[in-house]
Amino acid sequence: MARALHVVTGKGGVGKSTVAAALAIGLAGTGRRVLAIELGHAAGLCRTLATRPMAPGAIAPVLTTPGLAVAYFDGAVALAEYLTRRMRLGRLGRAVMAHPLYRGFVAAAPGVQALLAMGKIRDELVLQRLGHGPRWDALVVDAGASGHALEHLRMPAAAAATFTGGLVHREAEVNARLLADPAVTAVHVVATPEDLPIAEATQVIATLRALGLPIGALFVNQCRPAPPAGVDAMIAALGARGDAPGAALAAVARRAAIAAAEQEAALVGLPAAAAVTRLPRRWLADDAALARSLAPAVLAAAEAAP
Repeated sequence: MARALHVVTGKGGVGKSTVAAALAIGLAGTGRRVLAIELGHAAGLCRTLATRPMAPGAIAPVLTTPGLAVAYFDGAVALAEYLTRRMRLGRLGRAVMAHPLYRGFVAAAPGVQALLAMGKIRDELVLQRLGHGPRWDALVVDAGASGHALEHLRMPAAAAATFTGGLVHREAEVNARLLADPAVTAVHVVATPEDLPIAEATQVIATLRALGLPIGALFVNQCRPAPPAGVDAMIAALGARGDAPGAALAAVARRAAIAAAEQEAALVGLPAAAAVTRLPRRWLADDAALARSLAPAVLAAAEAAP
């Protein structure tokens, strides 16, 4: 399904940013205009795409990939923009934002920042125009680690329920509907074939279901290839040679077979209904090359997800 909003999350260190970059590159490769967004500071996604925008909210083209641009959205900056532009405070808004009480409020109200960051995403997807159509055909959001991502994803519906009327309610309700629409949005989860990342991915998927948010693909990153048939006999034959090279090769092959078995044991814990895609473990020159190499598989899985 050709959705317009792709959100990527998972446990820290599993390669979320690489998968998000691969998806953005894959979408742009089909001729679509794509904006890749990193929630928070410029970090993994911007580094993988080798592009750093000048400031939060600024959009920079990715020179190596036609049709692709990248931005990072900071919740505090989104709140400042909301006060100066939406509330029409102008210079007064800048004076308010410089006050220590305002800064204390921002630091103590991460939920407000999350709500406005999600509003910025909707603005780019729905409100930004290019000629008679939308500026972007697709957005890919690197939402960060699971807890950070879930905070942002649950905030619009929570705010809509908390504020029963007024501007905040209307804005939050519109954003919540967008996130819950399976024709528009998919939340993709990334793990590695290890017990803790798989357990966290399973919990994230359960939370997404409870929130009524559409689940896309489950990417298991850095997977080892399956051992060849008859690997045990090969290891035994190498060891039976009785020389140092044979013993060394047998030890390496035995370690690889054990690691592959541990991987398969960890994957038993995957959610039964998840659309699982295994991504191979690869060693390439840099993160950008890795993302480009994974782009076809990631795009195919994201668009095939129910």
